[in-house]
Amino acid sequence: MPDTATFDELLAEGLAIDVEARWGAGFIDGRYVPGKPSWTWPQVARPYLANAESLLDMGTGEGGHLLTLGPLPPLTIAYEEWLPTVPAAVATLRPHGVHVVVCLGLDDNTSPRRTRPRLPFADGTFDVITNRHEAFDADDVRRLLRPHGAFVTQQVGGDEEASVRALLGLAPQTDDWTLAEAQAQLEAAGLAIVDGDEEWAATVFTDVAALVAYIRSVPWSIPEFDPAAMRDRLTALHEACVRDGRLEAVTHRFWTVGRRPY
Repeated sequence: MPDTATFDELLAEGLAIDVEARWGAGFIDGRYVPGKPSWTWPQVARPYLANAESLLDMGTGEGGHLLTLGPLPPLTIAYEEWLPTVPAAVATLRPHGVHVVVCLGLDDNTSPRRTRPRLPFADGTFDVITNRHEAFDADDVRRLLRPHGAFVTQQVGGDEEASVRALLGLAPQTDDWTLAEAQAQLEAAGLAIVDGDEEWAATVFTDVAALVAYIRSVPWSIPEFDPAAMRDRLTALHEACVRDGRLEAVTHRFWTVGRRPY
């Protein structure tokens, strides 16, 4: 979209993007730019795979992030629940000997009650469970791990959602999601915390189309999003982009490792 695009053109673009087939707004190259933490996912997870014979990857998406952890254990299983990305996961992972399972994971780490069944895998199956940006049930994680097995997760922290909501003039949702809360859940399930870190960086949206596409790709974060009712607010954000060249939100990331002691 050219720099001279009008508000209506940009809004229409953001609303037309197929966010189900192409999850997230990162495909708007250079227009949605999330900040990067000082670590990478392979740096965090690979050390725990060195001697593993079995691995479960939770919420694998299209499978590309799992492959960055290779070489993978002889038994590697990945599950995914978002149906539009399952064909890509199968195409990416099966040539590498990874079994892809379609099943529901936990819906929300900050929800007060469980609304979904446990994962469909046998107790004590996995040496390592990896989880990149997927909700998890700490008790179920402990059940699935072998004694001394490790759970390695990177999460999107709650300040990220709150910062985008603030752009729209919305208050934060009730529950927060932080490194301390994730580690408390793991410890309550009987896992010993091994390591972890948490960082905040700037996310940049260069126009309203990128912002709207991002919001539509995370509907659980802004369930009240209504472009017609919020037209005045979105117009003001467009004018800010024209004036300043950008809108800023927060990238909030943390990672932690928990180990089953026995």
